[in-house]
Amino acid sequence: MPTICTADLSTGVRDIDRGTEGLCYLMGRLFEPGVECRRVDGQCDRTQCTRISALMKFMDRNFTHQENLMDEADYPHQDHHRREHWRILEQLRHMRDANVCADRDRAVVREVVAHWMGSHVPHCDRALGSWALTRRVREPG
Repeated sequence: MPTICTADLSTGVRDIDRGTEGLCYLMGRLFEPGVECRRVDGQCDRTQCTRISALMKFMDRNFTHQENLMDEADYPHQDHHRREHWRILEQLRHMRDANVCADRDRAVVREVVAHWMGSHVPHCDRALGSWALTRRVREPG
């Protein structure tokens, strides 16, 4: 199973890194064996995975913070960066709607997120972090 979080995911901007660290924590806990789906009516029926929904909710909230930073910093590449956010949320939405199960299909979900993070953080988040630091919109940290 791919390792999602490594030391090289740091951007040097605490606001961005906090979201990445939170996603790493969530991925490490949410998809562990034995974590049960939260269903109001009892057992998971393996449709509309609540763990994928929780992951999407966390990511959407984190993306809102990043997109606010992009607006604040007048970031010139925000269209591309926002499309990348939309792309992973859409991919997860399609997986959830196709009844991908975080229990049965744990490795697939982790692989999709790990692949996206491995590309997004170094190419998009790091560039945003550098821009925010050089424009003095955020302090290093």
